[in-house]
Amino acid sequence: MTLESTLRDNPVIGTLFGEDDMKQFCARPTRFSFVANLPLVRVGAVIERLSAATTLPMLNVDSVQGLTANADGLEYLKGIGVPGIVSTHTQAVSRAADLGLLAVQKVFVTDRSNLRRAAATVKSSHAHFVQLMPWPVVPHLSPEFLRELGPFIVAGFVSTEDDIRSALSLGALAVSSSQKELWDYRPLNRHTGRNVSPRTTQSR
Repeated sequence: MTLESTLRDNPVIGTLFGEDDMKQFCARPTRFSFVANLPLVRVGAVIERLSAATTLPMLNVDSVQGLTANADGLEYLKGIGVPGIVSTHTQAVSRAADLGLLAVQKVFVTDRSNLRRAAATVKSSHAHFVQLMPWPVVPHLSPEFLRELGPFIVAGFVSTEDDIRSALSLGALAVSSSQKELWDYRPLNRHTGRNVSPRTTQSR
């Protein structure tokens, strides 16, 4: 199963800020996870624990104190088992992709004037996915702009299941959220009209 199809079946990426919610998350993990606000000395242990919980953890390198996301820093992360990164910095995302890491380009849209720059950033970074923020802005963006981004994940103020359904209807591959009550969300099965079982999707 491809990464994109896995995300379509499991369209919520659990976001962890630090280690406070690790135990609860590991008891019922999402297939992908974003991890932020870790001290560098804890990155390896946290990534190892999350990976053992059958999630694919991606580290927000912009939030790791003591880490410089240059070639050496990214090589270090790869060496300790980090499978992917999230960053607003185009060079870090591009380097990560070149190293074989899963690379997610974080893009903030604050007004229409920066749409062209945002599209150019995504094109030059060679990111596997785009994390588009914040969610309330996304419904106001044109379908043409969203298509330019390639596969994108919506984040920022995603707080209800209606938000998830709306984001997916606009073309988002998935959403990311720190809201624990959303981590178990699954889309309706197209054939049965029922929610896909988390246990079923976890076993794939």
